[in-house]
Amino acid sequence: MGTRNRNNQRNNQSFIEKAGDAALRGLKAFLRFCYRLGAPMCVFLVCAILFVIAVVIVITSRSAARQVRMADMTAPDLVAAQATAGMPDESYGQEPVPDGQEPAETEEAPSDPVMLEETPEIRIEKGSDGEEVLQVQQRLMKLGYLELDEPTSHFGNATREAVRFFQRQHELATDGIVGNQTYDLLMSSDAQKYVMKEGAEGKDIERFQDMLYELGYLDSNQITGYYGTDTVSAVMAFQKRNSLKEDGKAGEKTIAAINSSEARVSVEKEQEIEAEKKAAAAEAAKQSAEGRISAMIVAAKNQLGKPYVLGSKGPNEFDCSGLVYFCLRKAHVYCRRLDADGYSKTNSWKKITSLSEVKKGDLLFFTSDGSSSVGHVGIYIGSGDMIDASSANGKVVRRSCKTGYWKSHFTCARRPIS
Repeated sequence: MGTRNRNNQRNNQSFIEKAGDAALRGLKAFLRFCYRLGAPMCVFLVCAILFVIAVVIVITSRSAARQVRMADMTAPDLVAAQATAGMPDESYGQEPVPDGQEPAETEEAPSDPVMLEETPEIRIEKGSDGEEVLQVQQRLMKLGYLELDEPTSHFGNATREAVRFFQRQHELATDGIVGNQTYDLLMSSDAQKYVMKEGAEGKDIERFQDMLYELGYLDSNQITGYYGTDTVSAVMAFQKRNSLKEDGKAGEKTIAAINSSEARVSVEKEQEIEAEKKAAAAEAAKQSAEGRISAMIVAAKNQLGKPYVLGSKGPNEFDCSGLVYFCLRKAHVYCRRLDADGYSKTNSWKKITSLSEVKKGDLLFFTSDGSSSVGHVGIYIGSGDMIDASSANGKVVRRSCKTGYWKSHFTCARRPIS
């Protein structure tokens, strides 16, 4: 046995030596072959061989991994996996369902998309009522676009016109409707106070031009309701004569000056106005004070029910100061067309400070809510009543002037006939 083993070892050693010699000869032959091919071809062959080896390794490893996964699965799982191959797994994460039972319905996870909050639409217009209307009115009054005789939460003609004036000044669509854009600007710190300037058009412009005409700064054919170059020139002439800044705009100071009984007229108009005053005084002298007061009250009663229109002085429509102007003229009292605040400061008329001391024919002056300045005027007709053109009621009305509201808002009275 020992001799046989030694012989086998010698044979194996001889075989290994021969195999090694053969491999060495093969390698030498391959290298000589590569040498004859040249360096570029050798590089190509080496790269090709390495690529083939890499592909074989990848395929072998993926096949082995798949066999391991398949071996880990039970037979039922394997069938289910093969049946649903390529299909989305909707039951992932659910508890297994025992045989013979229906799978329990599960609630789908609620989607949670990011929702943009919609801005609520605002639309406050003629006919609207409520707290929002009152807020809009108060803001318009504070900025000088609106004068209301008493609190209201109703959106009427006066409020609509005030909204239009605000929209006009801020270059918005002048539809008189408070939408989102108008509301946001009105309630913001960017809201501008009421000013009349070139390019503006409306009833307020017509009223303002009429006042310039009375003062001799415009001709009657220039009262158009449009604030053009003629009006700009007239305003600048008025401002110069009344020691105001000459910018051609009707701002707070210019409006107050033109509504003052002390406003200086044009040089050309002075003589004409003096002649008018003398004619009115001559007519007044023909009647008693009681007769003139009666004529004034009759004129006021004849206007009951006529519509309130801002800037109008009759004969078919009025605002509060326009009604006073109309009735005073009927009683041969010379006066210019002023606003309520301007009439309250006419020093040539006797001033009464207590509502309990007023007499027939007296003019009653009231502040508006949220304002310290006079915003409304009425004519006292006796028995605790007055006649006034009411923006809140939209017409000329007769009503008590001695209610709690009017008492708390009363500032003074003036007696134009005595």
